[in-house]
Amino acid sequence: MNKAKLVVLIITILLLLTGVAYARWTEQVNIQILAKTAETKLSYVDYTSRVNSGSASVSNAENAQATVVFKEILPSTGNSVTLRFKNTGTIPIDIDDIKVLYVSGYSDDYRNDIKLTVSGYAGEKRFLQQEKKIFQWWANNSSSNRDELYQLPVNGIIEIICELAFDEIKIIENNGQDKKEDSKKDTDTSDIQQNVSFTIEVDYSRFN
Repeated sequence: MNKAKLVVLIITILLLLTGVAYARWTEQVNIQILAKTAETKLSYVDYTSRVNSGSASVSNAENAQATVVFKEILPSTGNSVTLRFKNTGTIPIDIDDIKVLYVSGYSDDYRNDIKLTVSGYAGEKRFLQQEKKIFQWWANNSSSNRDELYQLPVNGIIEIICELAFDEIKIIENNGQDKKEDSKKDTDTSDIQQNVSFTIEVDYSRFN
C-alpha cells in the first residue's frame, strides 16, 4: 500500500469516527427535559370529634380552611374537633399562623362562660396553643403573632384541635359576689343550650 492510499484510509476512518461521535452527541443533546414548577398547597383532609353534649361537625372544608359547628352544648361540658391538613404541594412550607376568622351563634348571656382553645400539632409536637373566652376571638382573630410556627415537609400533616368548653354558669348575688348557678334551686341548667360556629384558617408560605 503506497503512502497516498494510507493517507486516504486514515482520513476516511477519521471521518467515520467523527460522524459517529457527532450522531451520538446530537442524540444526547436532543433529549427532552421536563421541569415541574414548585407548588405550595395545604389541603384539608378530614376531621374527628369528641362530643360530651350536643353535636359537632365540620362544613365548607376546602384548601386551608374549615368551618366548625357546635350545636346544643350544655353547661359543665366540653366538645372538641380535630382538623387535619396535609402539605399536598411539591415543596416544604412554613406554617405561619392559625386564625379564627369569625365566631357566631352564641348567646351574649353566656359569652363569658364559653372558652375556645386552639392547638396545633405535628405528630406529638405541639407548636401552638391559645385559649380565649369565645367573644374575645372577635377582637384578635389570630392565634399567634410569630412569623413562623412550624416547617411542614411535603406530604406532612398537621392537626388543629379546637376545644370548646361551656363552664358552669354563674349568677351574681346581691352582694356582688359570684355564685354557682347549680346552687340556685329554681334554675334548671339542663334547659340552657348554646350553639357556636367559627372558621379556622391556616396561613402558610413557601419554605425559605
